[in-house]
Amino acid sequence: MTERFDAVVLGGGPAGLAAAAYLLYARLNVALVSPDLGGKVTYPFALRDVPNQDTVWGAGLVHELAQRVAAGLQHHVRDTVEHVQRLDDGAFQLVLTGGDTIESTAVVVCTGVRAQRLFVAGEAEYWGKGLSYSAISHAPLFAGRNVAVLGGGERSIAALQILIPLASHIDYIEARPQPVADRAQVDAILSHPRVSVFRGWEVQQVVGDEFVTGIDLVGINGEVRTLPEEGVFVQFGLLPNNSAVRGLVELDHNGHIVIDENCATSTPGLFAAGDVTIVYAEQVPVSIGEGAKAGLSAWQYVAAQALKAG
Repeated sequence: MTERFDAVVLGGGPAGLAAAAYLLYARLNVALVSPDLGGKVTYPFALRDVPNQDTVWGAGLVHELAQRVAAGLQHHVRDTVEHVQRLDDGAFQLVLTGGDTIESTAVVVCTGVRAQRLFVAGEAEYWGKGLSYSAISHAPLFAGRNVAVLGGGERSIAALQILIPLASHIDYIEARPQPVADRAQVDAILSHPRVSVFRGWEVQQVVGDEFVTGIDLVGINGEVRTLPEEGVFVQFGLLPNNSAVRGLVELDHNGHIVIDENCATSTPGLFAAGDVTIVYAEQVPVSIGEGAKAGLSAWQYVAAQALKAG
């Protein structure tokens, strides 16, 4: 017989840990499905003449939550969920990647996002050594430095906006053009004197010594050019890890799970928190707060279902 839980949390990062902590505090029968606890919260970042530093605010709190959850959690399923489906009685069946199934009255999805990569030479080598996938996390480190921003949509424009007051100069390589909501605002940002725009060029490789020193571009006519840079921001849109619930909940045009102010999705009993939702900020403290809210909402839902069942 398939085991049924009061609540199952998908994801062991900041949002998932916060949700699980509140559900355990409520003394519910909880399972957390995640290969590990804590997620990727420690991202040491270094630049020339700047020592390694932890740029993730709230990392200590995540470690504390991980310890708290590990101490109280009896069901840590070290797997991922392939698919979630609604059962006739309103509960959920979760099919794990390994083939097993579990059931739950409520589900909290905290599966996060993944960055779109360039897949060029030097990208992996210089990650954390001048190359970043999150301007909101690392932009302040680049005050007075030359940087490149690679993108083509809203996220790359937002990166330019926060970098203009900080960086000495920004080379914007429009690698994958995407529609933007406010064209006039974008044009104003791209015409700023600190911004040089490169269209029709592709990044061939990220180059450097111990740290990033530049990027090699190739033009549509085959021309090769090297831009000197101390930083490279890869700012394509984030890819929400929504495959387990795709088709079960409402998503926005980028694939983020639509939630209300209580972290409830369009499916009763299914909640979501963190960067996988429309409330994404690429910041640990925000994810923790959203996870706590989702855990409280799931707790209330489970309690209400229990009262209905008598």
